[in-house]
Amino acid sequence: MEEKIEVLGIRLDCLTAKETMLRAIQFMENDPVDTIEIMTMDCLMNNQEDETWISRVKDFKLVLPGEVEILEAAEIHDRVKLKETENRIFLKMFMKYLQKNQKRIYLLADTEEEIVQAENAIRHYNRGIRVSGHACLDPAGNREEEVVNDINGTETDCVLSVLSSPYQESFISRNKTLLNTKLWFGCGPMLSRSYDDRKILQQIKHFFRKKMFRRQVEKQQKEK
Repeated sequence: MEEKIEVLGIRLDCLTAKETMLRAIQFMENDPVDTIEIMTMDCLMNNQEDETWISRVKDFKLVLPGEVEILEAAEIHDRVKLKETENRIFLKMFMKYLQKNQKRIYLLADTEEEIVQAENAIRHYNRGIRVSGHACLDPAGNREEEVVNDINGTETDCVLSVLSSPYQESFISRNKTLLNTKLWFGCGPMLSRSYDDRKILQQIKHFFRKKMFRRQVEKQQKEK
């Protein structure tokens, strides 16, 4: 059964990994392009007062909580959903689906370094995934039309984006109707975090992010 939760003013889909995967497979069989985004604590905190960003997020077909703390903030106690979010089960299932069905993906990132990190993360999930191309996008640049044409020329099935917010959402909002692909999947930092979050520095960063996030949620609850 599909559920919705709301955290820091953003409505998110609270589904099991299997339910989410069934929706994603359906998206990969439909026209025109559908959209999925994995939401992080940082993204919610940094953009919660940006009305334009909030409006764009509402247009996504699926908005998924990417961290357990988001579920906890919505008082979700379902152990299956908490465990699946913690272990990024949907992301693993989707990567396996891409490999098994020989789907082509196109990578978008802010920098070349992040492209390399994303490629390493994809290999960590499954070495058989087919990358049809990649591009770096700078919000201050003027390459969007060029990149859209490149994506369309590669017969890509899924655009995998690790662009930073709010540019990630603004890019797909402007270019969704122009893309000749099945799915736009906004992973943000969650893709590369999947294989480096055991590092001590990442654990320390997560500890402070979690404290800040909880303070923001508590502040909003009091204001209500």
